[in-house]
Amino acid sequence: MTLNIQRYRLAGRGAMFAAALAVFFAVWTPASRADQSADEAAAQQAEAKQILEQSLEALGGMQKTTGWQTRIDSGRMVSIRPGWGTLQAKATQFIKKPDKMKFDQDFSAYDHPFFFIYYYNAGEVWVDVNLGIRQNPRYTEQLTNTMKRIDGVGHFLAACDTFFVVKDVPDDSLIAASTVQRVGVVEDGDTLLFDIDTATRFPVRRIEESGTTHVLMDDYRDIAGMKVPFHVVGYHNGEKATEYFWETITFNEKIDDAIFEENKPKKEEAK
Repeated sequence: MTLNIQRYRLAGRGAMFAAALAVFFAVWTPASRADQSADEAAAQQAEAKQILEQSLEALGGMQKTTGWQTRIDSGRMVSIRPGWGTLQAKATQFIKKPDKMKFDQDFSAYDHPFFFIYYYNAGEVWVDVNLGIRQNPRYTEQLTNTMKRIDGVGHFLAACDTFFVVKDVPDDSLIAASTVQRVGVVEDGDTLLFDIDTATRFPVRRIEESGTTHVLMDDYRDIAGMKVPFHVVGYHNGEKATEYFWETITFNEKIDDAIFEENKPKKEEAK
């Protein structure tokens, strides 16, 4: 819903009404302005939340989109790295709520003889790079945020209380501004923006990390009553960085906890 400011012409007896308005504005107190500002902020918050709620409903509703327990995504990943060029990997992502994730990127299936396997297990994060185990605060932050926000729109509606609408969305080379409504959410000091398609109500872009990261989502398909994007593209600092072509996405299949314990480093091995 877009708020519009309408202008009226006053003529004849309406001029007296205009005069009355002039007197009103002349004696309008700063407190009145503050009240109006608060009302406008509340209206904008309600509008932004409504847009996200409409999007969540289009995706399948809160119960379905957040009520699953396991998820397995399998397909192909394209990675574009400066100095390395464009590489491909067989990608498989395992998620088990509330706090387990494994993301296997096997580049040896296509171009190069190496692999990356990312693990998140109850707050601990490590990466297996060609059987070498690495740990880094950057990996921990990234995977912690990914796990926390795994339910997407449903997570933000449930966890956040600050929402706003971006009225003037600029055109860019990725998405036509006329086709989306942009809303923002604030979580723990981080601001994220969602572009919601005006026709489908699906999220088609997420902007995060102070605008440096854009994630585009399309090719939505119905899986177990949910609409899920099978094509996801990540841009960083204006350059394409990753692209995922998921072939299968399944929910609530049994996943053995053992796969989230593989090569788990001992505390003294942390680097």
